[in-house]
Amino acid sequence: MRLLIRLSSSEDGRYEMQYHYHLQGLIYSLLKGSKYDFLHDKEGYKFFCFSNIFPAFDLKKGDLRTLILSSPDNCLIDCMYTALSKRYLYKEVEVGRMKFNIRSLERRQVLIPHGTPFSLITGTPIIARIPHEKYKQYQIRPRWDYEYVYWRSEYPVVLFASQLENNLIHKYMEYCGTDREYPHDEEQPSGADRFTLFQKCMFKKQISTQVLMKETTQMIIGSIWRFDFEGWENTDLIRFAIDAGLGERNSLGFGFMNLVN
Repeated sequence: MRLLIRLSSSEDGRYEMQYHYHLQGLIYSLLKGSKYDFLHDKEGYKFFCFSNIFPAFDLKKGDLRTLILSSPDNCLIDCMYTALSKRYLYKEVEVGRMKFNIRSLERRQVLIPHGTPFSLITGTPIIARIPHEKYKQYQIRPRWDYEYVYWRSEYPVVLFASQLENNLIHKYMEYCGTDREYPHDEEQPSGADRFTLFQKCMFKKQISTQVLMKETTQMIIGSIWRFDFEGWENTDLIRFAIDAGLGERNSLGFGFMNLVN
């Protein structure tokens, strides 16, 4: 499910590109005291994601902007909706140095076409980390002996696709509380191989950005993509990807996805 938040700028100002930590903090403040309070200290997957505040250019007082929060947990979205309604609706909210008035809130479900082609496009960059044990197999030779490296455009696309799908399946299985194998769709064509979900990938561009994490600023490398689907793929898994986000650091707003018919 998604929560669309319509905003208006309270004053003129610069658009902050390093919004991730501030928006994450806003979400945690909404969840404080609720049954989701534990997410702040939970290690690993947190099962929510968010867009940037768009359009992303400098602010003029009265400018209209949009922020979208997403989660496969409808109750989590309801919790944030209720908290925003009680605390901030028609009031000012701060995201770093940016100030907005919340104009309206709307909950939405993304409807995935069945049996017809559709695409997913990245609303925010996807992060995929390549672990050290895969360096030799894919001939990755970083300058230093890092524990991991971020996928970047000079590395094989198949490596990105496999990391992305493995990450998605692990998140899906943890969220569902199951040890099931990969959830194949009954309509999947016979003979399809193990990694089928991201067979049609279109790389757009690579992006690097600085993000505040654990009181330090880190450089993160992500990428922008389009994924095309035929319509037979497992819709539960794709819906989960849209709601939870693709790749890593979803709770910092990376890997936010949009559906295009």
